[in-house]
Order: sequence, then structure tokens, then C-alpha cells
Amino acid sequence: MKEIIVNRRLFLAVIILTIIFSSFYILDFKAAKSETKANSMVSSYSTSNPQIDFPGRICLHIEGNDYFSKSLRKNLDTELEKAGMEVSITDEVKNKYNSQALLINISKRDGVYTPVYTFSNLNIFFFYTSTGGDVKYFDQFKEGSVTVTFVNSSSREGEKLISGNVELKDSTKGLISQKAYIDYVTAQAAKEITTRLEQNTQELL
Repeated sequence: MKEIIVNRRLFLAVIILTIIFSSFYILDFKAAKSETKANSMVSSYSTSNPQIDFPGRICLHIEGNDYFSKSLRKNLDTELEKAGMEVSITDEVKNKYNSQALLINISKRDGVYTPVYTFSNLNIFFFYTSTGGDVKYFDQFKEGSVTVTFVNSSSREGEKLISGNVELKDSTKGLISQKAYIDYVTAQAAKEITTRLEQNTQELL
């Protein structure tokens, strides 16, 4: 009888521990302190007299469909709207968009998650086109090509292209769920991208 009681208590203890451990991966909570550093390298290319519609309508594309990509998409949508943009999210890379466009690639995502200490090292590439055209450079920049050639044409409108790489390093100590941590670091990345985009488009306004 005593053996049965001990086995039941052991079984209940295992169940409780499993629920507690699983909650860090399923639920969304944060009681931790974070140290986050973001550095950006941005290049811009322009021709004629580009008319920047910022704030205005912008198409947003983020490669990937995992939770990290979805969280970045949500946070970037929020930050762009705070900046006054009307955001249209697209799931595909088109040859030409009908408005200015921002395309994102998560090029590096390293780190370790534990419920009490987590760190990450991210590189996020972004590409902006003021006209929605020349999207071909998105893939070329990702592969390391940085040569831009504009076609001379009297009917061609002025255009500005911006490429940038955001490096974000974070160290978080304290109780935090995996979802909350992802939402936190993608929110920081979204703020950095929006800030750099604003700075480099405002130069012409």
C-alpha cells in the first residue's frame, strides 16, 4: 500500500514538473532583465530626384514562416504604423510592387534559450525600394553583391534603394518564456529597422 502511495506521489510530481517546464515554451510571460545592443550598417543608392512617400503606403515582406518570422512581421508592422505608414503585408517577392516596399531576411539567428538565462545573436538584412521596383537587388545584396546600376531613361522616375544589416545581441536573465523572449528581441529589431529606415528616407525630405 505504501509503495502505491509513493508511486502516485512520484507520478504526480513528474506531471507537475512537466507542466511547469512546458509552460516556459507554451505560455507568454517575462519577469527578467535584458541587456540588448543593436548595431546597423546601412547603404543607400539613388537616382534623379526620388520622391519619398514616407510616411505613406508600404508593402512589407519577411522571409520565413516560423514563429520568429511571424513575431518580427507583427512587430515591424506595429512600428511602421507608429511611424505613420499604411502597411500592406505580402507573402511573396514580386518583380514590382505598386508602392514602396520593405523586404526582410533573417540571415543569422544564434543563441541559447533556458527558462532563467537566454542570449541571442541576430543578423537581419533589410532592403527598401522607394518605387517598388528593382526588387532584383534584394537577392543580390543578400548574396554579397553591392553593385547597383540604374537604367537612364527620361521617363524613369527618381528612385532610392536602401540596404541594411542589423546586428542585435541580447542577454536576458530571469524567468521568461520562449515566446515572450522571441517577441522581445523581434520588437527590438523592428524598432531598429524602422529607425534606420526613417533616418535614411528623411534625408531627402
